[in-house]
Amino acid sequence: MIEFKNVSASYDGELAVLNDVSFTVNDGDFVAFVGTNGAGKSTTMRLANGLLKPTSGEVLIDGLSVREKPVACKARTAYIPDNPDLYEYVSGIQYLSYLADIFRVSVADREERIVALAGDFGIMDSLGNLIGSYSHGMRQKLALVIALMMKPKLVLMDEPTGPLDPDARVLLGKLVQEAARDGAAVLLSCHHELPGVAPDVVYDLRDGRLREVDAHDSVVAGGASGPGAHVEGPGELDARPDGCNEEPDARDAGPCSGGVAGPCATAAGDGGSHA
Repeated sequence: MIEFKNVSASYDGELAVLNDVSFTVNDGDFVAFVGTNGAGKSTTMRLANGLLKPTSGEVLIDGLSVREKPVACKARTAYIPDNPDLYEYVSGIQYLSYLADIFRVSVADREERIVALAGDFGIMDSLGNLIGSYSHGMRQKLALVIALMMKPKLVLMDEPTGPLDPDARVLLGKLVQEAARDGAAVLLSCHHELPGVAPDVVYDLRDGRLREVDAHDSVVAGGASGPGAHVEGPGELDARPDGCNEEPDARDAGPCSGGVAGPCATAAGDGGSHA
């Protein structure tokens, strides 16, 4: 579903972030990235979603070039950034309905999925309130509802657990695994535990290299992620903090500017989906 082929990326042609990195996430796979702050996890996610262009190499989604076919690729993708940027002056349900209309989710499907997902995350009673009144954790839960409501072919989640309470982390782990079982390709970056979750593959971004670690012993599954066998090409770490804004802007011109969730761009706003 998504393939990095010899991807390198740098900022201003000087600061190397990734160097000739290759990996694949197939349909039905759940793959996680772990690493310290500044390791390049967010950079990898932005490359995957077309928000950042590689200096060399290619990123393919469903066989399509993210560089050459950005809109078609984003139509297959739900992207949740590390800090979803949502519209504050509409209610949660208005935002959900707006994005469901854009991405052609039927009325029957959206109602069923919203009731189930918002109910499970405990925000159903708040959907009539303006998003601007939501706490950080509630906004993250809304972004997750948007992304999962779309039933995308590719799910990209950049450190989605940070603002979530313990019960919501457990639920997210369950939903991510369900999405993969339903055939979606899932790529998630994380440095918090997802209880009871063992991804199919865990890559560690550390010391400038992309390494595979034991999924059952990774931080995602509650272990201590450490370097494992070297796989598929070295990747330079991003020496900048993950949240640095000094990066090329390759957002699409669609209704979502780049953030949380929609299969189109992101459902949550700049740097993330517009969930």
